[in-house]
Amino acid sequence: MTTARQIKDLSAPLLARNSDLVDVGKNTLWLTPIDHVGRLILIDRTSDAGSCAISWHIVEFFTPETTSWFGLGRCGDRLGRSKHFPGGWGWRWSDPTIYEDFIERVEADILPLFRSLDTTRKCLEFQRGDPQRSGYLDHYWHLGACIALGEIERARELLSQLKAHRVGGQPAESPAQQRMYERLRALDQPLRSGDRASLCALLAQWEAENLVGSPIEPYWQRNAFPLEGVC
Repeated sequence: MTTARQIKDLSAPLLARNSDLVDVGKNTLWLTPIDHVGRLILIDRTSDAGSCAISWHIVEFFTPETTSWFGLGRCGDRLGRSKHFPGGWGWRWSDPTIYEDFIERVEADILPLFRSLDTTRKCLEFQRGDPQRSGYLDHYWHLGACIALGEIERARELLSQLKAHRVGGQPAESPAQQRMYERLRALDQPLRSGDRASLCALLAQWEAENLVGSPIEPYWQRNAFPLEGVC
């Protein structure tokens, strides 16, 4: 099994070279600062004890379905070896070349993208506009994104669809689903009235519920939403 020591040995040189990356545990490295959207690298164990899998992810903390700081969101991809090395998507611990190649691939393929997505709007619009990833975005994601971006009319349409087909008095199957239903109901009145202040307060409340007390809270910036007239 991949060990915490192996993951630390792999990631430590990268962290030393990039002061805006932090290790917060659970095999994740996060780009800081963190606001409404997190950008993370996951070094994950696999069923093969001799290898790990590496991937990047973009995750929103304010959307109705998000219930934890630790999640992989709906946008991400695997990170593979450089073409001149064998292994493809697999990073084998027995191969000493993975250490330098890990730095090279992350700095070439992940960090430039992450650093270019330096506002909430850029993160959300990247996901919506990328045909490789936009198909994974569900109605709940789009609802949260539309509200955060101030697209009130589209958000009303999405909430109406969700109320008709998903919420509508159905019993919740889990506490997490019940929480999501309650959040959707809380959006109803401020969306119908166009009360942006109340919508911002709800998004900020859900974000805080996910991040306060979490390992990434020290790196979290409580910024305004685009809904409030910022980028």
